[in-house]
Amino acid sequence: MAQTMVAEAVTPEFVNQLAAVLAQLVSTDNSVRTASEEALNAQLSSQCELLLAALAHVVRTYPDEHLRSFAAILLRRLALKPKQQPSAPNAEEVSYYVWIGESPRKYIESELLQALHGEQVSAVRHKVADTIAELGKHMLLKGYTWNELAHAIFECARSPAAEHRTSGFQIIAQVPSLVSDTDAQAMKRFFGQGLQDANVDVRLEALHASAAYMNDLEAQMIEPFLDFVLPTIGKEDETQLDSALGYLIELAEFHPRALRSCIPQLIQYTSQLMKDEDLEMTTRQTALEVLLTLAEGAPGMMRKHASFCQSVIPVLLQWMSNLEENEAWFNSDDTEEEDVESDDIVGGEAFDRIARALGGKSVLPITFSLIPSMLASEDWRKRHGALMTISAIGEGCAKIMEAELLNVLTLILPHLRDPHPRVQWATCNALGQMCTDFAPTVQNKYAEMLLTSLVPVLDYSDYPRVQTHAAAALVNFCQEVEKDAIATFLPSIFQKLVVLLNTGKTYVQEQAITTIATVADCAGENFATYYASIMPFLLNILKQAHNKEFRLLRGKTMECASLIALAVGKEVFAPDAAEMIELLRLTQASITDDDDPQSSYLLAAWARLCKVLAEDFVPYLPFVLPPLMRSAQLKPDFALIDTEESEASIREQYDEDWEMLEIDGKRIGIKTTILEEKCTAVEMLICYARELGAGFAPYAKEVMDTVLPLLRFFFHEGVRHAAAGVIPYLFISVLKAQQPPFNVQAAWHEVLKKIVETISDETDIAFLGQLYSTTQECLEVLGPNSTDETLRLAFVKESAGQLEAYFKRAVVREESRRDQDYDAEDEDAIGEEETMDDAYLQDFSTALHQFFRNHGEAYLPQFDILAPYVQRFLNSGQTPARQWAICVFDDVIEFAGPASARYQQQFWDLMAQAIVDPAAEIRQAAAYGVGVAAQFGGPAYTQAVAGALPNLFAAINMQGARLDDNVLATENAVAAVAKICKFAGHAGVFDLDQVLRAWVAAMPIVEDQDEAPLAYTYLLDLIQQNNQAVLGSSNANVPSIALILAEALASSDLFPLAAPDVGAHDVVLPPTPQDLAKRAEASSLVTRIATTLRQMMAACDEATRGRVWNSVDVRKRKVLMDKGYLS
Repeated sequence: MAQTMVAEAVTPEFVNQLAAVLAQLVSTDNSVRTASEEALNAQLSSQCELLLAALAHVVRTYPDEHLRSFAAILLRRLALKPKQQPSAPNAEEVSYYVWIGESPRKYIESELLQALHGEQVSAVRHKVADTIAELGKHMLLKGYTWNELAHAIFECARSPAAEHRTSGFQIIAQVPSLVSDTDAQAMKRFFGQGLQDANVDVRLEALHASAAYMNDLEAQMIEPFLDFVLPTIGKEDETQLDSALGYLIELAEFHPRALRSCIPQLIQYTSQLMKDEDLEMTTRQTALEVLLTLAEGAPGMMRKHASFCQSVIPVLLQWMSNLEENEAWFNSDDTEEEDVESDDIVGGEAFDRIARALGGKSVLPITFSLIPSMLASEDWRKRHGALMTISAIGEGCAKIMEAELLNVLTLILPHLRDPHPRVQWATCNALGQMCTDFAPTVQNKYAEMLLTSLVPVLDYSDYPRVQTHAAAALVNFCQEVEKDAIATFLPSIFQKLVVLLNTGKTYVQEQAITTIATVADCAGENFATYYASIMPFLLNILKQAHNKEFRLLRGKTMECASLIALAVGKEVFAPDAAEMIELLRLTQASITDDDDPQSSYLLAAWARLCKVLAEDFVPYLPFVLPPLMRSAQLKPDFALIDTEESEASIREQYDEDWEMLEIDGKRIGIKTTILEEKCTAVEMLICYARELGAGFAPYAKEVMDTVLPLLRFFFHEGVRHAAAGVIPYLFISVLKAQQPPFNVQAAWHEVLKKIVETISDETDIAFLGQLYSTTQECLEVLGPNSTDETLRLAFVKESAGQLEAYFKRAVVREESRRDQDYDAEDEDAIGEEETMDDAYLQDFSTALHQFFRNHGEAYLPQFDILAPYVQRFLNSGQTPARQWAICVFDDVIEFAGPASARYQQQFWDLMAQAIVDPAAEIRQAAAYGVGVAAQFGGPAYTQAVAGALPNLFAAINMQGARLDDNVLATENAVAAVAKICKFAGHAGVFDLDQVLRAWVAAMPIVEDQDEAPLAYTYLLDLIQQNNQAVLGSSNANVPSIALILAEALASSDLFPLAAPDVGAHDVVLPPTPQDLAKRAEASSLVTRIATTLRQMMAACDEATRGRVWNSVDVRKRKVLMDKGYLS
């Protein structure tokens, strides 16, 4: 449709009909509005070119200004709406504006530009400019150009009408890429003229446009524009000043370091605004946000400006003290009544952000130079502000503050007895936060000091809110304390908490119950003394407190009772188990509201009872699991937020349960309470699968179908981690069952496909490590030859991509270390990222290890893809990277055997040299690799392992070789020598007797469970063979060998005779025949060592026996005697 044809089609009759429809769209009559919406959508589907063109014509010509404005908004929305293409459902999404073609677009563009030029009503012209900007941005993204638009913008800037000049800058602010190819100096002049305009609206929009333009530039190109960064907007119009500061925040967010040259002026300017009490507090807070954004975006740069903390912190401390005496506070039952925009709350959040960004070295000196005088002030608000400041900065300043904890506690503990109850409350708050921020140091070093002062506050009955906050602080303390540290305080704590349980205030009872639960969890079996006095009270609440206002109380009661059951164990809890389960069942049946807080508490309570009752819980699964599965299957609750909606309107519609995200230029709200419930549910599934084993097998398929898609549930990382964590337990439960409910092999292949798909584009390093852990655990459960070649290949291909990403992150870290702003605080952040990357490598290594263990030589074709990356790691200057590479090659040798020789030239020289590396972890990996090469590598490695012997003995005999940090590396070297002698000694490429003598002198092995069995078996074989190199001339070495054997037997954990201890959340497999055989071999070896030791001791004269016995540590002698090895 040519442009002239479009113009002819837009007849007056059609325009009038469209205007009538537009008028009906804003009707208050729902039926009228619905009918007009349907008519408009039908028109869009059948005649979209005509409809969009007619809307543009209405924008330019229609007499009614409201209709012109509405038409501009509607044109933008309909034009950018994706067009449905039934004939090509998989085609790229195309908007109606792209689909209509060039001629209709030209007509629309012409009409809009004419409207922009001719529109006299400011509000309408603003909407027209917005529509032009949105359409222009959309077409630029699609690769189209709108040449006339740039010309029109500059024409607007030269217009004598301020409204037109404003519109030109307004469009650039939204689409800065329109002028990105224009000469930079010309743009500087252009923006400079706007910023010096006589009209304040033009200046403001020019600032907006210049900030957007700079945000669109590369950082190094911004410098020429910085001489007009500071706002040129006066204080007379505070709304515009606030907007101007907002534009500065955008610039600080995008290019903080590019603002380096004007940081002193920015600090001075914004801190003056913060102090100006004639301004609204919201404007002063926006000025603060400029500086906070810079601190978080470029902390190293801001740390170099001492004026930052010197200017900002005193102002924030003043804000922290801006409180009003409020009599209602003392008796209010609403403990969540804080105004999130009040001065003290904003100040506390700012302190937290500054401390976490800049660290203690920058924040603490100026802060603690002012806090003591505030604490000594007669004004309670000053004391309160100082204490809340300590609460706020602890996490960010933990590294420096931890050394001063005693001084800080000494400073604040007396204020638990402050004459003002709100200061007492603030002191409890500070102590509770410190118990979290400085755990477990506070608990380990200062438990008695803190509890002696805090526990009596539970008796402050005149001020229930203070009592409650003291109880809350105890929760924080108990979460990281050892039970022995709190044991002496338990009687007093429980006596006082029982008193709180019997108060008439629900919020006090709720907190008392939560605190009892936490203290019981901490006390463990020590709580059994108090069980009989508290559990009946809790069950009584569940029986009687049925009103809606008690729902949260009931939820906390379920939490408390189930934690107590977990603490005291099955035997103590058994008499009350049936009653509590029935009460929980009745509660579950009574829940009808989606927002009932009891739901989430029930999920966790059931899981705890499952852990207590173990297999006795299986009969309850039919009514426990359905609601749990419904929670696990919850869909996220989304809301697409109109970009034109004000912040105040958004806050009014969406409470704190909603989180706002910016995704692809759109603002989306997500209801977080649903996500938390979903996460809790999936975490509970881990508990059931882990604790119930075969009893959970009937539900494994439904759970697997639910959790597998959640690996890509990007809205909540906790859901993803829990989903990945449950999968291995599902396989365990199914394999334990007599009749598996599904095809395990097929299910594993579906799981691995999803894991591979997720690895391909995963950017969360922590979750990437989780995926590899899940893979390893599943492979261990499923055993040899469990994965087909196609999936093995896909796994390594996607993992190779992640290794490439690792290299890029490492380069970025090294560049950061060379940055001019780099300092020790930056190194902490870089170090945390490196730690995460190292953990990811370790998890990937365990997965590779398991693939090699399961598939052996058959895995080498897939490993060929990874080999170049492993080689790059081997040549790295980073210790974790080199260790990882050596460990990978260790696995290649161990599980591929002689076939691994094809890679020998790539790694051997570096591995042999690494035996004497300064880093113990490198030495250990390298020594192990040499040992497995001797044991499994075959003849191709014989000469090579013999050549490694000098380095192995150098590692064994290095200074400090037996210190804790070095002993495992040393023992791996000792074991490697044993393997070389045992498996390559017959080849005659080295003097076996000489090496054996040196090896015996290097024994014993007393720490390494993996290496000890082979080494001692080999030693006993040599003794049995009467090997003179080992026994020495005339059995001269017998006393020293006896001492070696005695040391081995006295190291009680060296030979695993039983199942290993495991953590509560470790994947525990049933013992395989190989496990049982290994334990039997260990038992046999221990017997053999003990027999040989007794024979040797019997062969020695009494004096020699005495010397051997006295050479053994006293504690080890006791072990030898207690176990009957020697008498």
